[in-house]
Order: sequence, then C-alpha cells, then structure tokens
Amino acid sequence: MSKLHQMISITTMSDNAGILGSMFRWSLRQAKLLALFAAGMLLSGAAMAQSADAAIDAAKQWLALADAGQAGQMWEQSAALMKEQSDRTAWVAYIGTMHNQYGAAPDKRVWQAMEHQIDHPSLPRGEFSSVTFVSGYAKARAWEKVALVWQNQRWVPVGYQYGPAETAAK
Repeated sequence: MSKLHQMISITTMSDNAGILGSMFRWSLRQAKLLALFAAGMLLSGAAMAQSADAAIDAAKQWLALADAGQAGQMWEQSAALMKEQSDRTAWVAYIGTMHNQYGAAPDKRVWQAMEHQIDHPSLPRGEFSSVTFVSGYAKARAWEKVALVWQNQRWVPVGYQYGPAETAAK
C-alpha cells in the first residue's frame, strides 16, 4: 500500500470515528432527553391520576353527608363560590327535595364520568372538576354530578345536580 493510500485510509478511519463519536454523543443526548421527557410524562400522569382519585374521593365524602341527612354540613364544607349562589336554608331544602323524590340513601353509587376544566370561559378562573355518579336510591336510580374546585391544595365541592338515571347528566 502506498503512503498516500495509507494516509487516506487513516484519515478516513479517523473521520469515520469522529462521525461515529458525534452520532453516539448525539444519540446519547437524545436518549437522555427522551428519558427525561418520559419520566416527566409518567410523573405528570401519576399526578393527574392522583388528582382524579382525590376529586372522586372528595365528591363521595360530600355525598355521604347528604346520605346521612347532613345537608347543612355539606353547605358548610362547600367553596365560597357555591355559598354565594345558594344560602344554607335553600341548600338544605334542595337536598331534601332530592331525597323526597328518590328515597333514602343509595344502596350503591358508582362514578361514571369525570370532567376537568382549567380557566374555562364560562367559569371563574381556576381549576374545576366534576364527577358524575349513577346511584341506586330506594325509589329510583339517579345520576348525581358533583362539581369541585381546586383550592388550598385540595378539591372542594362547589355544586351538585341530580336527575333520573334515564336522562343524560348535563
């Protein structure tokens, strides 16, 4: 092999090693970024699932007060936004009407759907969630929808709707 050919071969091998090294470093950087992104998504997904579970639990606990005949306590535990819309007496009457219509506490309550809104144009600024349940009351099945707002690092009830299970919750 001539000296010129050897120099070209060595240079080419050196250039290839440099290219491979650059590709490896670039791939390593990409892998690190991908790993960070994946970890962030997993943590974000876990946080969202945890928040969803917390919203469902808060809604169930609040409805348990209605089941126990403690509508006044429901009102006390609700967010100021709800208290501005309905006074305690009207709230107690509203829950009483629901129980007269559907009967005693449900033997079974299963959450069916969940909605989540952040800074929705028709709501005050903030993070809101609603959980819809299907409940088997003594007289009839009903849907129940509990609205919640994220306040002070927890979900706080801000509203409640109900209707016959045959109609869609709005």
